[in-house]
Amino acid sequence: MLREITIFLSLVVGTVFTTYYTSPAVASLYYLGMLAAYFRSTNEALWLAVFLVVSDGFIGFFGPYQTTLSMIPGLPPIEIGQLYILLTIVKAFQKGASYQLYYKGLLTALFIYLLFLIAQGFTMGLNIQMNIIFRIIKETVPLLLFFSIPRLMDTEEAYAKFFGYLFPIAFSALFAQVFTITMGSTPSEFLGGTKADPLAFNVNEGRTYRGFFSSGTILMTFLGALYFLARKEKFFPTVILYAVLAADFLAVFLSATRGWVLSLGFISFLYLVFVMRFNVKRILILAVTGVALFIGIMSFPIVGKQVDNALRRMFTLSALASGDATAGGTLVRLSERSPRVVKKWLESPLTGWGFSNTFMKYSDLHVANQNILMHAGIVGFLLMLLFFFYFNWKLFLCSASLPRSHPLKEVPLVFIVFFLGWFLLHSSSGQYFSYYQAPAEGILLGVFFSFGGLLYHLITNNKLNTSN
Repeated sequence: MLREITIFLSLVVGTVFTTYYTSPAVASLYYLGMLAAYFRSTNEALWLAVFLVVSDGFIGFFGPYQTTLSMIPGLPPIEIGQLYILLTIVKAFQKGASYQLYYKGLLTALFIYLLFLIAQGFTMGLNIQMNIIFRIIKETVPLLLFFSIPRLMDTEEAYAKFFGYLFPIAFSALFAQVFTITMGSTPSEFLGGTKADPLAFNVNEGRTYRGFFSSGTILMTFLGALYFLARKEKFFPTVILYAVLAADFLAVFLSATRGWVLSLGFISFLYLVFVMRFNVKRILILAVTGVALFIGIMSFPIVGKQVDNALRRMFTLSALASGDATAGGTLVRLSERSPRVVKKWLESPLTGWGFSNTFMKYSDLHVANQNILMHAGIVGFLLMLLFFFYFNWKLFLCSASLPRSHPLKEVPLVFIVFFLGWFLLHSSSGQYFSYYQAPAEGILLGVFFSFGGLLYHLITNNKLNTSN
């Protein structure tokens, strides 16, 4: 695996170099080479991890519209993540399905409703311009990963490789966080690849640093570490999994982002109660690993200042609990953003505004559930919630059907506790669930639900190895 991780990191670094330190022409040729190499490759896990990082970010590099190709004159460039997703569809058709997802029926209903929202957008007012139509296509293409990932990633080993590639990025995210707090600039800025980040500054000025790196990868590695700890098979050294969890949580905490801290804290609590069942030995190992990392980063005095700032920001939630809807003036999403979106939704409550000009004008990702209502209405939101409920309920029944002593009994619960925390994050910090997606978020959703569907299939068909 070490050799494969080296190849993965080489691809990431190579993409950094060509994107930020060569000409656009050279970068475009490199991207085309990447896409061609992926199409010829059988290592789906490697390329899924590469394109997640390229879409999600790496120590300040990458992000939305950073790696693009101009495919059609006169129209906006296309992210290579979008082109990768289209290639996965072609490969998925060629390969065919090796099993059927238990939630296929509801997933089909969601896609049908998506088509309705597109049609509704035209009837409720949408500029019929090529760039607008192109935008809708680009925003819905990532949802096709719900179709392609289950076909291309159809073994537990494939997901183990995928998470194995990403685990080093969890540590790089924490490193980038500490580096930026200490130096007042991001690693990518320090290396001369990107411009000054407005979120990067000297913490000693009295302000709280709010930057965050590789957020999607942090989510995925947190899920992966929790899963393989519960799985108890020796896919990875246990200490590595605990270190990944600690690195993810510390990176989130240093960002002083309350929704993220609450989300990962909530997931961890549910995991300790329902999956670990308060296993003292494992809790002690996790605590020792986390404390060791914390002591290490606290060796930088300025990081201690950021820790104080982060704690003060966490304590503003007490104002919310006492009835202050703005949490001491720090939570305008409830006092200003939400009413604006809800008011527009109430003008079309049943099916929302679809992909119309009105939705594009009033859309606000900071108030996720209100935004879903405005876009898809009560019908679309209830259909989405029904899908979420069915996905988790079937996994719960899968766990409940196994004997108490069965080594896989707690494994399906990992997806349930993670989803609950993820939905909390979606509801408090930024939208993740919707009828449209960016490439990075599309990969997150595709991996989570496809992996859960595969696990259900493997357990119910007795196809998982349970030897310790």
